[in-house]
Amino acid sequence: MTAYLVSILTEGAIFGIMALGLNVIWGWSGDFDLAYYGYIAVGAYMTLVLTIGPASATPPAQYILGLQLPYPLAVVIAVITAMAVSLVVGSIALRHLRGIYFSIVTLGAVYVMYVIAGQFVPLFNGYNGLSGLFDPMGDVLGLDYNSYQYFFLGLSLVMFVLVYILMARVSSSRFGLALRTLREDERAAAAFGRDIYRLKLKGYVLGAALGGFGGALFAAYLSAFNPSAWAPIEVIVLYAAVLVGGRGNIRGVTLGVLIMGVLVQESTRFLPQIPVLGDLNTHHPQVLLAMRGVVIGLVLVLFLRFRPQGLLPERRFVDRQAAPDITPRIITTNSEASP
Repeated sequence: MTAYLVSILTEGAIFGIMALGLNVIWGWSGDFDLAYYGYIAVGAYMTLVLTIGPASATPPAQYILGLQLPYPLAVVIAVITAMAVSLVVGSIALRHLRGIYFSIVTLGAVYVMYVIAGQFVPLFNGYNGLSGLFDPMGDVLGLDYNSYQYFFLGLSLVMFVLVYILMARVSSSRFGLALRTLREDERAAAAFGRDIYRLKLKGYVLGAALGGFGGALFAAYLSAFNPSAWAPIEVIVLYAAVLVGGRGNIRGVTLGVLIMGVLVQESTRFLPQIPVLGDLNTHHPQVLLAMRGVVIGLVLVLFLRFRPQGLLPERRFVDRQAAPDITPRIITTNSEASP
């Protein structure tokens, strides 16, 4: 039971970092990005190829680099790589595209990444994926397997808290307020001198950096990663967490992660098994997995219909730089001023 709780809390912390990154792109900038999980995958893949050693040690696996760098250094490089990929995608998708057209382009981008990772075997070992990142810091700290699980839980929670504090500062900064003005009305923001393209691109890269960081932690937690982890349900759960908690509100996103990423997903594990029609002694394990998607979809529909602002709606800020002082002033004429 203790090991189960440790794994759930670790996943929740990593999932929270990913959701906070998505909140920057969708919650603050208002861009419905379907390529987001691709940046998580980039962070996971790069972390693995930078730490698990050469491919010759695990034949017949094939992948690039095959280095054995320290895990913290590999995480930094993985995040930078995710930012570079998002910079390329964002510079194309954000320049002239908005709304559904932006989403279609990002969907195409993540599909290209998925196909390349799966079909081009020498890159990341194709659909077999990568594995072998066991206890990346356990050898340095001298921890056994059980102790390492607690250490990684603590590390994930600390990283989540640091990311949360950073996002809280960014949220109330001029940059965070500027992103919200773009989400509300791009034309009005442009009229006040905002550079729409640059601001959106900065927010997009920042969100992708958090996604890549979450992917790097995820790779260390799973010790492996392959294209099957790109299931659409993973992206839907992230969006559900942001929507249910409160889009744009980092406290709401944290609450959404607790509800959708931990409570809803884990509660579906305890649903009763459904027997095969005509054979009460045989069960369909895939039906139970499908029910998870059904429950998440139902929650999304109900919130979109009855409470689209989420459980903790975003607090409205005033961007003083974009909205100058418009306090009404009382102007008196000489006749009014005279007794």
